[in-house]
Amino acid sequence: MNRFTTLEAFVVGVEDSATLLKLYIERIRRAPHHPAYHLAVCEHTDELLTATRDLRRAAGDVPPALLEGIEALLALAEAAAALALRLSGFAPERLVAGLDGLSQATSCFVDVVRSFSGETLGPDVSLAGHITQRLQTLLSAEAPSATSATTTQHARRITTEVTFDGHEDPFDDLAVDTDDDFLDDVIGSLEGAFDAAVHSATAELPAPEGFWQDRATEFSIPPEVRQLFTEIAAGYTQPIKDFIAELRKGGFARDWLVACRPAVASLRRASESIDFTDLSSRLERLESALLQDHNESDRRRYGRHWKLRVLSAYADLETYLPNAFLIPPAATSSESIIVNTLLKQVAGVGQRTIQKLFAAGMSRIESYATGLPSDIALAAGIKRALAERICERVQAYLRARETTDADLQARLIALVEELKQRQFEFKRATLEEWYRRSDSTEKKRCRKARQEVMWRINIALVELDQLDTLHEIRNAIFDKRISRLEELTKAFPKQR
Repeated sequence: MNRFTTLEAFVVGVEDSATLLKLYIERIRRAPHHPAYHLAVCEHTDELLTATRDLRRAAGDVPPALLEGIEALLALAEAAAALALRLSGFAPERLVAGLDGLSQATSCFVDVVRSFSGETLGPDVSLAGHITQRLQTLLSAEAPSATSATTTQHARRITTEVTFDGHEDPFDDLAVDTDDDFLDDVIGSLEGAFDAAVHSATAELPAPEGFWQDRATEFSIPPEVRQLFTEIAAGYTQPIKDFIAELRKGGFARDWLVACRPAVASLRRASESIDFTDLSSRLERLESALLQDHNESDRRRYGRHWKLRVLSAYADLETYLPNAFLIPPAATSSESIIVNTLLKQVAGVGQRTIQKLFAAGMSRIESYATGLPSDIALAAGIKRALAERICERVQAYLRARETTDADLQARLIALVEELKQRQFEFKRATLEEWYRRSDSTEKKRCRKARQEVMWRINIALVELDQLDTLHEIRNAIFDKRISRLEELTKAFPKQR
């Protein structure tokens, strides 16, 4: 983060960090043991703390009320950063309390910063003091254990080893169209939704021919209920897929196993609740392997035979219900990253649609360049109109690639300049919102425009074979992204 010498620079500087912090707190709620998310929370609480310390040092002769607000922000940021470092070692109940505290602290931080634009600070400074005390109470309730430090170090190590998706950009959450609800909301009403569908549907409806392997044991389950389960399961299996994908590579992070177990158990209970016996028996087999006797030594418990049991059980699930459990080709190849980025630019496409398309094997440009929209819609289970828009976007990209200047480096330099302009517009909109002390639609528009340029930069980086740079900047705030991209472009040979 840049050094802050003025209050306005501070306001626009902390905007991205506060936004990312909120996003990653919610991601931890959905995947409590994902090490990359914990590391991101640590990084962005530290960004806020560094910015606030810089502001305090540069404050000089400021009005007493404003100085009081800065001091309150500093105490709040210090407590939040300290809590973030301990978060990964908390037990489940304390983790929830810690996430609630960090969420409240982030919102209060933003509110206090917003209040700096007025003549008086209002009640937000007092609230910041109360939240700071709450965070300090969470910190003092339990002394840090030796395993907590080890866990944190382990999380930092494996984050750089196994979490690169090539396309995962947290700012996409604010720019990509939403076509799916939060998983927790769906899972919370899972069994109720199944019960309602079972009682409202008729048992005489035949199952689609060839879709289910054993229809005799599940004839009483209406096709729409089966489809409902498939759709919900396809979204909820991500922690399981992450774990299995790493296990297939030869190793895994222990925290991912912990996150995988409750997901399998929830799906097994849900399938049992609607007498989906063939699926529940397969899930029970996988659950049994994951919950192997904890009295055994780690080496024996997680050895070769255990790995084969787990992979065999999951392979059975993939074959039986591929729409929900099939793990698509890794999206870390250059072409897959381009396809993923193009899909995000299509109106109506969200993460759920992208998962469906990749699960159907459509991770290559050729699939959309030569395939018929009707075939794509049928294979992925999406609407034909949406498939048509996707194909149009891919065709437009291919036409632009043919006619664009062949000098990829010059194109990236131009895109970086455009990103700087979009960042300036976003900061200006942020300041306007700050002065008005009300939410601004202009800031949302500028944020999306900025992200659209970032998508084009992502594609340019892939075409230049700069995957390491793409990996490096994907979780960074935009000021840091721009600085890193400028370093890259300055190293390009000078044009004659």
